[in-house]
Amino acid sequence: MKKMPFSRTVLPALLALLSLSAHAVDCGMSLSFKQKDGNAKGGATAVWSASDKASLLFVEGLNVNTDGTRRSYSVGDFWGEKTALNNLCNAMSDACGGLDKAGLRARRIATEQAAAAGWPADKLAQTRIASSIIPFKDGKPCPAVDGFLVSATALAKPQIADRCDIGNYLDALSTPAIVLPKNPSKTVQSEFARRNARVGDLVVTMVPGAAEPVFAVVGDTGPSGELGEGSIALNGRLLDKSAAPANYLEVRGKPPYAGRGWTVPKAAVLIFPGSRDSANPYMSTERIDAAAAQRFETWGGVQRLKTCVAAYLK
Repeated sequence: MKKMPFSRTVLPALLALLSLSAHAVDCGMSLSFKQKDGNAKGGATAVWSASDKASLLFVEGLNVNTDGTRRSYSVGDFWGEKTALNNLCNAMSDACGGLDKAGLRARRIATEQAAAAGWPADKLAQTRIASSIIPFKDGKPCPAVDGFLVSATALAKPQIADRCDIGNYLDALSTPAIVLPKNPSKTVQSEFARRNARVGDLVVTMVPGAAEPVFAVVGDTGPSGELGEGSIALNGRLLDKSAAPANYLEVRGKPPYAGRGWTVPKAAVLIFPGSRDSANPYMSTERIDAAAAQRFETWGGVQRLKTCVAAYLK
């Protein structure tokens, strides 16, 4: 039987379809740098970049960031065994590192005594509470609200009039967000900052094998040698949790909450450098979802992200 030629209209349409299909599964990203990461096997995490430098990708487990919530840290619930979502040591400049059981007990007592005395300078110094985490006013931690200390996030409303107003900060309980490493020093930028990825930028996260992404924002900065931390809201959505954790014990999955922790074992994190809105930061889930979804689809959407993650994990 004689073969019929492709029509002049069908062939271009087919070629266009094949071109679109090839583009949809092409990752187009490669290694950009390795981030020092105390949480990663081998001490570093690979970060990929697109050829147009408009996106960065890494795959990492996500620990939990609680800053900005109304019940993050409490002097009266120092270890987060009741209703506090974090251990107060995590708001201290040394994170109580190197302290034995007696030293930890002494730090707790010193903090309780400092708070009871109204935070006099000499007693406050013994606590090592970090003003970058617990904002200070007149040289003292902001007044507690409902028994919890005010905790700050790097992403905040512009032109803050009152550092002690917790409503100025990103709420880790309600807004999906990630944490990026801070600059190693005042004169040295982080590898993320060198590539224009900063607080306020839009983010897409996805658990490998999941069907849908979770949109987020870069909401805070953390230690320069660590990577992989998400807000309670972000980790909860990635883990398909519907209720907030009861306390820090549940956040960490410690008894009586063994097996119910909020750490995400592995997640793909896609950042869009330079996508921030400095005048009106992305701080609500509604704005984040709308803006990030639009950028994500233009970038290539779920199909491209899955292709990139598969290549990354090879």
